[in-house]
Amino acid sequence: MTSTPVTLLSRRSGNASDRPFPGTVQTGELALGFGSADGGLYFKDSTNAIRKVSGTHYGNTAPNSGAVGQPGNSVGETWCDASTAAFYLNVWTGGGWQKIGAGFADSATTANTANTANTADTANTANFAITASGADFATVAGTCTGKIATTFTGALPAVGVAGSAAFDTASGYFYMSNGAAWVLI
Repeated sequence: MTSTPVTLLSRRSGNASDRPFPGTVQTGELALGFGSADGGLYFKDSTNAIRKVSGTHYGNTAPNSGAVGQPGNSVGETWCDASTAAFYLNVWTGGGWQKIGAGFADSATTANTANTANTADTANTANFAITASGADFATVAGTCTGKIATTFTGALPAVGVAGSAAFDTASGYFYMSNGAAWVLI
């Protein structure tokens, strides 16, 4: 007895951003999108929602933004936004894209950790400000009194009042005064 090979094919499309419509697949049925943009393996879940199984989409625009098939995205789908130098990782929540790493912010004015240069933790100019433990520090060149930071190059200035701060522009180190000595922070 000879056997004849059987080829099983799932629903598939080679068109870019061609996600299956919920009415075209049955619950648990697989559909494959193999187009060069936004490819993935799709299935219909028990709530009749189309879910995507794939790696993270990398590009200047969100996946499925130029939908040919079913519009929208799947909950949990990820996208690395290459349209900015920050390359944020985003997750689809069902209502919109949520930036991953909410503890980080785009500027020092909105969080304690900043992603942009010349701000709180990457300050390398004389024009920055940070907030630490509720006390404001600001740059005032040549001054080191109270809770005022000073910038200098090379040698530390005279020890300031406890809580004073100083930034060495040559080394990039930040110092805090304990009232008796400068402490590297």
